[in-house]
Amino acid sequence: MRTLKFFALVLLIVVAAQGRAFAAMPEISAGEMYFDIFKGVYVLKGNVHVAADNHGFKAKITADEAQVSVTKQKCWASGHVKLTQESITFSCDKAYLQWQTRTAEVTGAVKFANKKSVAITSDTAVFNWQDKIVDFYGKVTVKAEKKLKFAEGVKLDGKNYQHVRYNVVEDTILALDKDFDAPEIKIPAVEEE
Repeated sequence: MRTLKFFALVLLIVVAAQGRAFAAMPEISAGEMYFDIFKGVYVLKGNVHVAADNHGFKAKITADEAQVSVTKQKCWASGHVKLTQESITFSCDKAYLQWQTRTAEVTGAVKFANKKSVAITSDTAVFNWQDKIVDFYGKVTVKAEKKLKFAEGVKLDGKNYQHVRYNVVEDTILALDKDFDAPEIKIPAVEEE
């Protein structure tokens, strides 16, 4: 009986906290979906769709699988991941989004496209959607259209780099580094959080 009361209390806390966690509750759908009470996450498998509105940042995520913690405001996605926000698109193998820090970390066969001006591929990337800055790391290639802008002193002198910094709003390349010590970007497991 005591275990049942504890379980009911935990469930009530999780459900109550969900309503306050986001500016708007994310829309979540998948072929298979259930709530893991012990991890505190929605587990999504097959045809995953997550649409979130985090204080004006509206994004859609599709993937083969995902886990979403509404209370921690985090999403782990894997398998054919695609993140779409207005005119930009990220595709990758794995993504980790944190609404509180307003960041998305993506790894594995990263492809980024701004329909207006640039296509960038890399091994990993970090997108800060508050600052609207993306840092690409690893083997980075840049395919630029004539409309693309460059910060003062930055010039495209090839296609291969180890680090590229891009401002999404200003559509401007801020840095092109051929020699760069990239930080290791590792997507944590849900259990590590």
